Amino acid sequence: MNELLLEYEKYLRKEKVAQNTLSSYLRDTQVFLSFLNEGRAKSPLNVKKITIDAYIERLKDLGRANSTISRTVASLRKFYTFLQHSGKIEKNPVNTIEVPRVKKKVPEALTTREIVKLLNQPKPTDLKGIRDKAMLELLYATGIKVTEIITLTVRDVDLKGGMLSCGNGKTERYIPIGKEAVDALDEYIKKARGYMTKETKEKALFVNCSGTPLTRQGFWKILRGYASQAGIKTQINAQTLRNSFAVHLLQNGADINAVSEMLGHTDVVTTRVYNQVLKNNIKKIYKKAHPRA
Repeated sequence: MNELLLEYEKYLRKEKVAQNTLSSYLRDTQVFLSFLNEGRAKSPLNVKKITIDAYIERLKDLGRANSTISRTVASLRKFYTFLQHSGKIEKNPVNTIEVPRVKKKVPEALTTREIVKLLNQPKPTDLKGIRDKAMLELLYATGIKVTEIITLTVRDVDLKGGMLSCGNGKTERYIPIGKEAVDALDEYIKKARGYMTKETKEKALFVNCSGTPLTRQGFWKILRGYASQAGIKTQINAQTLRNSFAVHLLQNGADINAVSEMLGHTDVVTTRVYNQVLKNNIKKIYKKAHPRA
């Protein structure tokens, strides 16, 4: 069984699946395989739809949330797709499984005023401040994910053209960079990055004080610190600036298809969730401003 999981992991890495997603796939699959060991269907190769249904019922009995069950089904579908592609099974037993509907949460976004306060927190008086200013400006200017910003290389940024190349090779996209972000990046690359990397051959655009690539945890600590300094009460996380980027563009009349492309969404339907934020903002303005609201 361990050999099968190792083979599956190689398959996922070959497909260039994001590390967090890969870990989730493997974890969910391992739990499912343990479930199989408890019953008659010891091998995942002869599992039928009825076994998958029974497993979902088990998750429900354990009180698992719909979002967890939905994610688990997606993980198992990917696992059986791998088994099918590798010729180990003929049909994918998960393809006809119905997943419970997950109520989409309204994305949390900062106001324009909060964004300005946040971006003004890093002080370009030392190497770290120059780096942080460039990093936050770039994140808000492009709406890219944290996993993407920490894997950017210097070559991915075209300061003269004001463009950013982002992606994993399969879904590469190009995003414009605003003047504020271009200026902050130019200062970081010219005045700080070389000292932080100690002139090594490190390719990562953003590095820590040791000259190695910045981590997700490192970025989160930085963001949380500046949010606290700015007095922002909104629960801020790594996704908040990405949400703010999308909402503010739509708020100012940007075409939803263009926003969807910049975010890297495969379907514009995914981007439409941000419209709910705009509706909520309109309601707040109405209640605050209308004398008979």
